[in-house]
Amino acid sequence: MFRSADHDKSTHQSGPRTNAHRLDAFCRDDRGTVTIFALMMFVLMLAAGGIAIDVMRYETQRTQLQYTLDRAVLAAASLSQQEDPETVVIDYFATSGLANYRLDVDVEEGLNYRRVSAAVEMDMQTYFMNMFGVSALTSPARGAAEERIMDIEVSMVLDISGSMGWSNKLRNMRNAANDFIDTMLDLNTAGDQQVSLSIIPYNSQVNTGSTLASVFTLSTEHDESTCTRFDPADYNSTAINPGDTIERIAHFDYRYQYSYTTFRTPHCTTSDYAAILPWSNDAGDLHGLVNSLHANGNTAIDLGMRWGVGLLDPVAQPALSSLIDAGEVDADFEGRPYSYEEDEVLKIVILMTDGENTSQYDVAQAYKRGPSTVYRDPESGRTSAYLPNYDLYYWHHNGSYRYEPYGGANAVPIPWTELWATYSARMLAGEYYYYAGDWDYYYNLRYDAIERYAGPNEADANLRNICDAANEAGIIVFTIAFEAPTRGQNVMQHCATTPAHYYNAEGIEISEAFASIATSINQLRLIQ
Repeated sequence: MFRSADHDKSTHQSGPRTNAHRLDAFCRDDRGTVTIFALMMFVLMLAAGGIAIDVMRYETQRTQLQYTLDRAVLAAASLSQQEDPETVVIDYFATSGLANYRLDVDVEEGLNYRRVSAAVEMDMQTYFMNMFGVSALTSPARGAAEERIMDIEVSMVLDISGSMGWSNKLRNMRNAANDFIDTMLDLNTAGDQQVSLSIIPYNSQVNTGSTLASVFTLSTEHDESTCTRFDPADYNSTAINPGDTIERIAHFDYRYQYSYTTFRTPHCTTSDYAAILPWSNDAGDLHGLVNSLHANGNTAIDLGMRWGVGLLDPVAQPALSSLIDAGEVDADFEGRPYSYEEDEVLKIVILMTDGENTSQYDVAQAYKRGPSTVYRDPESGRTSAYLPNYDLYYWHHNGSYRYEPYGGANAVPIPWTELWATYSARMLAGEYYYYAGDWDYYYNLRYDAIERYAGPNEADANLRNICDAANEAGIIVFTIAFEAPTRGQNVMQHCATTPAHYYNAEGIEISEAFASIATSINQLRLIQ
């Protein structure tokens, strides 16, 4: 059987064409390419996820290291810590569950401070990053803590007004103040007295007391008592200069001023009861004063704060030095109150009240000192009163009017201080002017001779000004509104150095407030 030439030709050409077709088809076939891409993406995602896991492990380890280190250096830096500081840090890490760390501890100590700094690092084997040539990550942590007992000057300004006698407030305040005193005095050691405390009790008055009166200059119209007052301008400054004259409150009977009676109750006590205790480190004296306090009188927060700030101002240094010479103050306190620029000195006021400012009273300036308008004959003791409206003298023994006092040139004007120490305002006016007929002068003596020299608004303004001056000078002011009304709370909030320095307390919460203040003073500080 014979094949044609065409048949043979077609048969020989079919092989190459088929192979080329198959190659072309293979090149055009895209089946399986998504799988390859997905596999590549999976590998990349697995690597990225693995790196994230290693990073999270690293961060967790670093956080645990830092947390352990912070706690360790805080505990080791405490001056009350009896163990070796480096041992304390090592023990913290030994019990932390961490292992294979490298720890370096440095301790600096002095008489009044301890600083502990530490650095730690720890290697972590990676699970995934080793695929990229990173076999381990090193977690570092550094930290330092310091407790430094600074020279601390504290003024405790304590409210003992009448309302403190309600609802056990005075007892709660005593307990809180006594605990605070103990906490502060614990910072003192036999060879290093760091803390000086001044206590300034106040109600409607502040009793300066015989100790401070011996080194500050009080006005001399009388020496029966040592309560003082200040002008509004005085509240713009923190200083009370021992060489400048401070005005005494008159020795007079405010309680019975409208009663027809002889002198009964002095407006300012003639004893050292509730007197300021300045610059003390004597626990017995401090507790003794606090425990002796009782509640009575109105409220003059500005007067208390004025003295509290003044005992922190360096202008008072000569007064403190004089008390050291007299054996009244510890010699370790020489140089206090320190300059505001002195390094490592804390000046602190703790101001508490359960009320709000009320009115403050004194004898008016025209009737407070010097010779009065009542005369006494030294030989007979008979008196006569000068009548300003008539320019005459009324002789009391016979009811006559004359151009000169009884006794003539020998008659001596009775000092105002003697009259106020003898009569109430009503009796003084009545005894010498009621029957004399000079009614204007009679009413002046009876109603105007004892004046309100500061009302609640003026006292609030004074308080705000002295608080502003204290804060500007760098004095730290803590305030406690102890079940106080709104106005009292408002001025306490204004006086506090920051809102965190203000406490609103009820009942036994006042102990928590004082304890918190003590903690704030003594607190350790993370410094890195």
